Amino acid sequence: MKIPVKIKPREKKTLIAGGLVILAIMAYQLFVWYGEFKNTLTEYSDANRMKLEKQFDKISGKDILAKKLESAGAQLKQIETGLITGATPPVAAAEIQKALNEMAESLSIEIKSERALTPVEAGAYISIPVEIGFVAPTSKLKSMLYRIRTSQSLFVVSDLNVRVINITKPIDSYTTMVVSGFIKKPSDAGQQKTDDKTKKTAAKTGADSVS
Repeated sequence: MKIPVKIKPREKKTLIAGGLVILAIMAYQLFVWYGEFKNTLTEYSDANRMKLEKQFDKISGKDILAKKLESAGAQLKQIETGLITGATPPVAAAEIQKALNEMAESLSIEIKSERALTPVEAGAYISIPVEIGFVAPTSKLKSMLYRIRTSQSLFVVSDLNVRVINITKPIDSYTTMVVSGFIKKPSDAGQQKTDDKTKKTAAKTGADSVS
């Protein structure tokens, strides 16, 4: 059985107004929630974008560094093709002297003096300086320097002294120059092996002398 409910016009208006207020509150809360959600989403997107950009920069930096290292490695290999093949400073000095004598001979220059100087450590390499002295006109001196600079071996003129022989006729001059070649510094294991071999050879020579 239905009980008739009579709502007065005034009460009806009150209910409608209350419903509208509730809807307005819900709409406001929904708007606030949407705004907060939108801000959170934006911040999250910005953070992710910055993170991705940093990762991309790191990857790009690694690629650039790898390319630079590869290029440096290739240049180093190219330079090392000019190293002297002698395994020890005395052998390397002999090779440098031989190369300089061949250059001088091709230019009809007679080397008057030559000597190996004390090797100098240069990082992972050893510089082998050789001093030579010769008499030659300026044109041949220039040619000699050019051949040293363009040699397949990596030679560096570290010292150069030129003295005119006859001031009244400054044609020939006595030149003293120090030319350095380079060898790779032997590893500790390789050096120990060489030292042991030298000691054994010396001991054997001593034993033979005693007998």
